[in-house]
Amino acid sequence: MEGVPIRNARRGDIPSLLLLWNAMMKEISATDSRFALHARAQEHQTAQFQRWLQDEKHLIVVAEEGGRLITGFAIASVTAGNGWQIPVRVGRISDIYVAAPRRRQGVARRLTGRLLDLLYETGVGTVRLSVAVGNDGAHAFWRSMGWDDLEVVLQKGVEPGQETAPGA
Repeated sequence: MEGVPIRNARRGDIPSLLLLWNAMMKEISATDSRFALHARAQEHQTAQFQRWLQDEKHLIVVAEEGGRLITGFAIASVTAGNGWQIPVRVGRISDIYVAAPRRRQGVARRLTGRLLDLLYETGVGTVRLSVAVGNDGAHAFWRSMGWDDLEVVLQKGVEPGQETAPGA
């Protein structure tokens, strides 16, 4: 899909971004129910997209076919480093998604490339991302692009009535 333009997202793209975001979340939650959406998730994500499109620390790029059909997106942000390690500025890719019929055509690689270019233009020293444990396709994709493991994030559910830490 060499001819599919990659461009910065615009406010008018929010409805398409929401459709793709919902599809992404449906796929992810099918592999792990801990990613299931709550009843107000779409409302929350609409507000997020609106804020992010106005925030210079957030970057959203889209793949657009035929001048109007958005078939994929990628989102990143620029944050401060942790203060005791290099780099001082870190790029964080939070989401990347390509509609299922458009996969395996290079769209995700092109979205990633454009997003990385934009992140490096901001002066970040490294870019990080997280991948859901059960998302084997995403793991394979990122490894094929030269990414490797940095850390593992563990999670434990909170039992009802145990919302605070013991002794707190």
